[in-house]
Parts: sequence; C-alpha cells; structure tokens
Amino acid sequence: MAENARSHVVSYRVTAMEAAHMQAAGAALTTPRRLNDFARAAALSAARQKVPPPAHPIRHPARRKPTVDMEALARVLASLGKLGSNVNQLARCANQRGTLPTEAVLRGIADEVAVTRNLVTAALAGESPDGH
Repeated sequence: MAENARSHVVSYRVTAMEAAHMQAAGAALTTPRRLNDFARAAALSAARQKVPPPAHPIRHPARRKPTVDMEALARVLASLGKLGSNVNQLARCANQRGTLPTEAVLRGIADEVAVTRNLVTAALAGESPDGH
C-alpha cells in the first residue's frame, strides 16, 4: 500500500449544531469542501501547528476472520437437523390428534436443544464439544 494511502478510519459524533457549523464552514471556503474533507483538513491543520510529526505511524494488525471448524459445524448442523425433525413431528401430532406428545418426549426434545446450544457455544469458543 502506498505510504500516502488513507488506510485508517477515524469516526466521531457531533451535535446537529456542530455539524451545521462544520458544513457551513466547509461550504464557505474558496474551494467548497464536503463535511468529511473539511473535518480532516481542519484536524490536520490543528495537529500540524500544535504537535511535531510522529517518528513512525503506529501500525495495528489487520483483524483476521475466525477459522472455520468444519467438524464443529457438522455436529451443529446434524443436531439442528434432529431438532427440525422433532419440531415437524410435534406439529404433525398436534394437527392430527389435537394434542402434544407426552412430557417424556418433550423433555427429550428439550435435551436435544440443550445439546445443540452447547455445541454452538463450544464452536464459537473454539473448543471441542467435550470442553477441551
């Protein structure tokens, strides 16, 4: 990347009145500037007048995407498939009989939901499902 390329993002919030003042000041220049260009120029002008240039710019490492644990995702996907099947069975039972399955069946489904939750939590933490 070129040394003069603008690779850093600086953002900040201002009030509506401050934004209006900045827009008016940028528009009143000999060569009108948009708000972001005016703010950058004003900040750099003030910085150059008050502070000597830094020796070297601070480099921050790029953020990296998390690695994908295919085995963990496969376990989560399988568990979600089982849950989907159970939900379909519940819906079919409720539609055909007008009642829900027994408490034992519902507890089994709740256990599968807990297992899936644990798989997702482990995958997001980068752990194996047994906690290692």
